[in-house]
Amino acid sequence: MVDSTEVLHIYRRLLRAITYLPDSHARIYIHNDVVDRFKSHRKLSRDHINTNRVKKARQHAGCLERAGHGNFDDLKKVLLRTYGRAGSRRRELVKDLLQTDETVLPKDDAALKELIENSNSKQPVKHELGPKLSAFIWSQKTHHPRDSIKSNIRNIDVPKKTIWGREPAQKLIDSKWHKWWATTLDRMLPPVPKHEWDHLRDLALGKRFLDDFPERRSRPMEEKAGGRNAALKYLQKRLANEAAEVDGAIFDLKEGLMIQTKTQVHRPPPTRARRRLYAFIWSLTPTMSLDEATKTWNITWGSGKSMLEAGNLTQASARDMELFEGMESPPEPQPGDPDPFAEKRKQRKARQEAKRRKEAAAIT
Repeated sequence: MVDSTEVLHIYRRLLRAITYLPDSHARIYIHNDVVDRFKSHRKLSRDHINTNRVKKARQHAGCLERAGHGNFDDLKKVLLRTYGRAGSRRRELVKDLLQTDETVLPKDDAALKELIENSNSKQPVKHELGPKLSAFIWSQKTHHPRDSIKSNIRNIDVPKKTIWGREPAQKLIDSKWHKWWATTLDRMLPPVPKHEWDHLRDLALGKRFLDDFPERRSRPMEEKAGGRNAALKYLQKRLANEAAEVDGAIFDLKEGLMIQTKTQVHRPPPTRARRRLYAFIWSLTPTMSLDEATKTWNITWGSGKSMLEAGNLTQASARDMELFEGMESPPEPQPGDPDPFAEKRKQRKARQEAKRRKEAAAIT
């Protein structure tokens, strides 16, 4: 049985950890998500409190605290959930994407009346995609990010003929569609609003300053305290404020500073690493808009590529070129020469693929 006081402590721990996240959008989104989740279960009695939910809340609190201290992996999980690449917000964006397209709705009252009269629940469901959903699925297939946390969407493989040369049964077609829909919905990277996509772009390209890690707040001191106990409490509170990353640090009058912990202390990642993280999330994020003139859907994906991969090579300055004066230029590679870096490239690609699968398993 879980005590309600313990649940309240976890709730306060979550809210306190959210205030130290180095992203204003993440602080707002995760704060609203945590408050809504706890409010929806606050009327449950003590006997109905789910132990698994409490355990999961503790894990989320630890993840948020590590992200606020600068742990790169936990910060990445938080930002992926904030910008809808994983978690509940991704499912909400997918749900919005699956809404009925306005271009296929009845245009007038006559078309609506005809649709109602011709509707028949006994007719088989048509396995067809609307223009909006078809355009997005095709766009994700053709612009699938190289370092995506999700696998690419595959085509549905409904056989045209069975092994006896007959038409496939309707039950087989339905099962194929259900399986395809299950995998497709799990692999979708749904679009976000244009203003949010522009915000990610500015953070990735350096057009917008990154939010700083909020400073740790100091605990209030007691006004009336004196003697030896006051000095001990003062040193203990100062230690807790200045070494907040170290859990289990105590100050003893005889032994002095004592560290009783094996917790790893994380330093905030540098600005370039955080920009690369935003560029990675931007590469997984599309935005979608309808062209009023042609009634077609325009889908734009973030690039997230470095200047070298984009083909924008920087030129060396004259001062740097002076270092190579008098040296012979390396021979130009000839057609048919073996690639000396082929094996290293193959090993690096295998390591990246293994890391991508590990991150996808941890996020989902």
